[in-house]
Amino acid sequence: MRRTPLYIATASIAAAALLGLSGCAAGASFSGTWEGSGDQPPSLEIAADGTFSGSDGCNTMVGTGEIAEDTFSFGQFATTRKMCEGVDTWLSTAASATVDGDTLVVFDAEGAEIGALRRA
Repeated sequence: MRRTPLYIATASIAAAALLGLSGCAAGASFSGTWEGSGDQPPSLEIAADGTFSGSDGCNTMVGTGEIAEDTFSFGQFATTRKMCEGVDTWLSTAASATVDGDTLVVFDAEGAEIGALRRA
C-alpha cells in the first residue's frame, strides 16, 4: 500500500480550503434593491451587469456602472433635475459604493462618504 506523504496531504487540504473561502470573498454583491429612510427615501436598484436605476427621493436616475471586486463605480448617468423642497438629493452625486453587510455605503468623487442605503 502506497502512502501519501503528510506534507502533500496537508497542502492539498489547505488549497481546497483556500479555494472554498476565496469564493465567499470574491467580491461584494451589489445586485439588488437598496433603500434609504425618511419621508421621501432614496432607492437604487443595481443589476448584475452594472446597470442601475433609482431615485434620490425626488429625482429619478438611470445609468451603467462597473463592478470591480469590492467597489461599484457609478458611470455617467442621467437624472431629472426637479426642485425638491426638503429633500436631500445626495444620491445624485454618487461616484462609487462599497457593501458592508446589508449596507451600501456611497461615496462622492473625492471619496467622502455621502450616505448609505440598506438592502431591501
